[in-house]
This record gives sequence, structure tokens and C-alpha cells, in this order.
Amino acid sequence: MCGIAAIVPKIHPFPQQEEILVEMLDSMVHRGPDGHGVMRKGHLALGMVRLAIVDLEHGMQPLFNEDQTLTLVCNGEIYNADDLRTSLIKSGHTFQTFSDTEVILHLYEEKGKECLADLEGIFAFALWDEKEQELFIARDRLGVKPLYYMDQGAYWAIASEMRALLPLIDEAVHLDRDAVTAYHAYRFTPREQTMVKGIYRLLPGHYAVASKAGMVHHAYWTPVFATPIVKRNHADQAVHLRSLLFHAVKSQHAEEVKSAVLLSGGLDSTAILAMRREFLGNREDCAITVAFERPKRHAEREEYTEMSEAERVALRFGAQHLSQIVSAEEALEAFPRIIQDLDEPIADPTAIPLWFAAKLANRHETKVLYSGEGMDELFAGYSIYGHEKVLRRMRMIPSPLRRALRNILLRADLPGAGVLERSLSDVETWYQGVGGVFTRAERIALLGGDESRRGKCPSAFYGESLDKAKHSASSDLQRMMLLDLVTWLPDNTLAKSDKITMAHSVEMRVPFLNQEVVEYALACPDHLKWKREGKEIVRRALEGVIPEEVLRRKKVGFNVPVSAWIFGEWNSYAKAMLLSDDAVTRTLYEHRAAHLFDAKPSQQERAGRLLFAMLTLELWLRYMPMRAEKRGLFHEREVAHYPTERRIPRVDAASGGKSDQAVAASRRAWV
Repeated sequence: MCGIAAIVPKIHPFPQQEEILVEMLDSMVHRGPDGHGVMRKGHLALGMVRLAIVDLEHGMQPLFNEDQTLTLVCNGEIYNADDLRTSLIKSGHTFQTFSDTEVILHLYEEKGKECLADLEGIFAFALWDEKEQELFIARDRLGVKPLYYMDQGAYWAIASEMRALLPLIDEAVHLDRDAVTAYHAYRFTPREQTMVKGIYRLLPGHYAVASKAGMVHHAYWTPVFATPIVKRNHADQAVHLRSLLFHAVKSQHAEEVKSAVLLSGGLDSTAILAMRREFLGNREDCAITVAFERPKRHAEREEYTEMSEAERVALRFGAQHLSQIVSAEEALEAFPRIIQDLDEPIADPTAIPLWFAAKLANRHETKVLYSGEGMDELFAGYSIYGHEKVLRRMRMIPSPLRRALRNILLRADLPGAGVLERSLSDVETWYQGVGGVFTRAERIALLGGDESRRGKCPSAFYGESLDKAKHSASSDLQRMMLLDLVTWLPDNTLAKSDKITMAHSVEMRVPFLNQEVVEYALACPDHLKWKREGKEIVRRALEGVIPEEVLRRKKVGFNVPVSAWIFGEWNSYAKAMLLSDDAVTRTLYEHRAAHLFDAKPSQQERAGRLLFAMLTLELWLRYMPMRAEKRGLFHEREVAHYPTERRIPRVDAASGGKSDQAVAASRRAWV
């Protein structure tokens, strides 16, 4: 793993080219503390910082082909490198190292850009083709490894993290309006657009070619749902999936460095630990668990710790168990650093325990962590996917009756109108993904009531490259899962995991996102994913592999007590950040934050989640590295965009957040 960067002039090289590249790499030194390499060649400056995991002695980059016409920097791992190397040597290629990434160079010589179809792994790379005078950049199928780019007029700049590109903006920074709205809908910004205008992500499963003529993008893979070619009974399906999972875990084992499993004691992490036990033999494995002290308000401790379950699993499989219980004060002290390490605003509370786990791994000289991430997205593990069955049953009622009942419930201010509304709409118009934050009504109250501020519906982020995937989704469950596979998974879960672990110079590997497992999941029928709960076929596949109590344990997720903290131990800090006169988001949120702090006890769980998203954006804006002035990122509320009845009078923070009648009247839209 590493951090990569490139400067590609559009017309001719310029004197500061290498200096800019070195500054970009210096900002990502946490991604590669084991070495760095820079190459300037004609129109190109290319470099990397290295975290050594494979071929520790000789795996430095940039790498070159035999005649020096191709130059490569790559962040990631190619898991089928051994098979590819053997085939390429038979074809006459000469390898200079045992690095897994060198196979990309020689495979490109053989197949050009079609080489991507043969690569199994997690990667983001930049390959300079001297003959064609173009830079070929690509990202793995599901977006485990990040890659960003920007057009600086005279040159293209490309990097593994946004922080390397932000200082290149010499004039005022402008936030993208659609991205701001999307953030408040999903708690992250989906697809190409980042929060900053002009900085873009290369999409998962895509490649691009940058040259003097411009930058052209292509999709080489999309998640298409398919019907299984070979029909199997349920028992055979389970056996087949078990073999795929075992191969995925074994193929991603890091042989040359210390590694550990992120262990919650739940289904997915236990499966990794159990399967690793099968091939590690007498070697001791390691597991890492982080939990939280009981917060002072709202909750029993058991809601925020799976420590006892994790300890039993680690003991069962003979693993060394490294653990830490984090207090609210420790979490708060680390929180500003966590937001900086995220690189982008991602309001995912699980970044907090992951940060402490990665720090613990680094302290114990562990370079690779294994996570069960991806299993829930592939096999319908989240409880929200169960809504599909409810909606299907509701649609058996004639739509006129459902509309009438919805209207009665709305007029009487009774619960149930929302689910009736969803039954009358397409999934694409209402589903906000697993991590949805502010509802549409709340976004209108927060950001304004005109159409331009309401934001795109989820399906608007798909783009033409996903047309085939959209048409392949034949059920509401598949449509929900597709949105999460192309937005939530890469732009929240995997982005968070990569940035947080690499901030501590630790690599995250996700065995269950192995390509064969992904293709199997896309061809797996809905009834084998969701029955009474999610991951039905996974549970069958793991029978006899993991303890029965883990297999049958109901999924609880990992609850981080952010709401309890925000109305308890973090309250003064959160108010100081969001309500102070120098808050960067003050003109965006006006006084919406103040009346959220005044939520009734019964409303504080949800209010706390909304405040956590606001606090995350505030801290990210405060700490993001840039030369340009941050004040004025949001104009004075753009008052013209807000109907008079939506304007909320000023609330004095010193009053304890107590709202006037106008605030109280609008509170229902929030919590």
C-alpha cells in the first residue's frame, strides 16, 4: 500500500512541477513511511510513498518495464499476481522484482487497457505510456482504494487523497452545491463529486486517460445482477459459497508482515478469524477489539460494547486479543484528529472505534488489518433491506386505498404515513441508503425550500455508466442494494476504512469483496439473501465453521454512543463548535443547530445523529488544508433562496439553546 501522485502538464513541463509533486507526497507520508520514489520524465512527474507489505526489500516504486517506456505507481495489492507472473514469464517478460504490482506493467504490454479484466485485487494506479504520451489511471472494481484528480488549467493533478490536492487551489475554494445537499442526505458525498468544486473521484470500476488532449473516462466493470448459470440446491449453494469465502480469506493473507483481524464477535469478523485458523497452522493469530465506556446519559453499557463476545471468539480460535475500552473524553480528544484523517467529510460514527483500533495495531507493529466489510452489502445484511418484504405486502392493497389511508394519517399526525408513501413510490425516489441522515423535509428546512436546494434523488447519482446495472436490478431489494454498492460502500464505508487505517500506516484488507464472492452474490437470488433476516445463505455456508451462538446471534451493528455524548460529555464542545460566531457553517445552519440542542429527551437520539453530521462538516471545514480563505465558504444564507416562513429567528447560545415559538413550531421537521 502507498500514496501516489502525478502531475501531467497539458502543454509543456514547468519548473515547479517536481516541487509540487514532492509537496503532494509529503502531505501523504502517513500512507508510506517506509520509503518514497519520484520520477520526472519529459511531460510527467510521478511519485509515491510506500508502506512495505510485499517484497519488502525490492518493491520500491516507480516501477519500469524492460525498455523504460512504461512507468507505474500503484496503491494496492494484486492478489492473483503469482498466477499472472507465471503466465507472463512464459510469454517472455522479464521481472525485476517480486512485487505484486509489477505484473500490471507487463500485463499492460500484453493487453493494453484490457489488462484490468485480469486483475484481482484492490488498487488505484497511474501508468505513464511514453510512446502514447498519456497517463492511464484506474481504480479497482468496488473502490476499495481511492484516487482523486483535478484540472489545474495548465496541468492535471492526481493523488490518493484530497489533502494532496487542496493546497493547489490558489484562489477561493468553492463548495459544490449538490455535494453539500447530498452530504446532508447520505452523510457523505456520493460518486464523482467531492465537497470541493473541481476535485473529483475516479469512480470504482473505471479508468481514465489523461493527455494533452484532455481526460477521457471509461467504465470497465459494473455490478450487474445475474441469474445463476448452474442451478444448485440450497445445500450445494452453501458449500460453494463456503469454498469461495475460504479462498478469499486465504488469498489475502499477508505473509511477510504482522496482521490482525478486526473482531466484533459478530458473524463476519468471526468467520475471518475461523477461516484463518485453518491455514495458519501452529502460528498464533491476532484480533483487535475496541469498545466504549457506558455514557453518562441514555444507555446501558452493553449497547456499546461487544467485548465479552469478542473475547470468547478470540479464545475459541486461539488468537491473541488486543483490546481497548474508550471513554467519552478520550473519544472527544481524538475527534478533531479523526476528522482530519478522514480527508473528506464522512459523518460515520464507526470511524471513531476504527481509529483507535488502527492506532492500537500500529502500536503493536501490525501492518495489515482484516475486516468483514462488504458482506452486508453483498448479502442483504442490513435490517433496512427487510423493508422490501413489508412494501411488497402493502402493495397488495389497491393504491387508491393506500393513498386515502396515508392522507388520513397525515391529517391526524399519526405514524405510518411514511411507509404508505414509500409503498406508492419507486425505491429510487425515497431510498437514502443505509446511512441516510436528514430526510427530504429536513433538508428543505435546513438548506432552503426551492427546487435547486432540495438535491438530487438517489438514482440521479447513477450516471450513464450504470444503466446496465440499473436495468439488471429486478426487485426493490436489488435496487436498494445497488444504490449501496455504488455509493454507500465505496464513498462511506471503504473511504472511511482506507483513510483511517492508512493515517496510522496500516493497510485494511476486505476479503469478502473478493471478485469471485462479489460475482456469486450478484447472481444469488433474493430468497437466499433475505429470509427472516439478512445473509441467509451466508449463515448456512458458515455452519460448522463458527460457533453456533455466533451464527444465530441477531445482528446488532456497532452502536457508537454519539447521541448520548452530544447531549452529555460532548455537549459544551459541540455547542462551542457549532454555535460560536466563528463557526464556518454558521451562515449555512443559521440557528437550526441551536434548536436541535434543545430537543426533548425522547427526540435526542435522532437529534444527536443530525448534530453529529453537522459537527463533522464544521470540523472538516475548519481543519482542511488550503491556502485560500475559508471564511465566506457559505454566503450569508443566500436569503433569496429561503421562503419567509422558513427563516428562523436568532437563538442566543447563552440561553441554553431554548427556542422561541418559531423554532418550536418547526422542530417537528427535524427530530
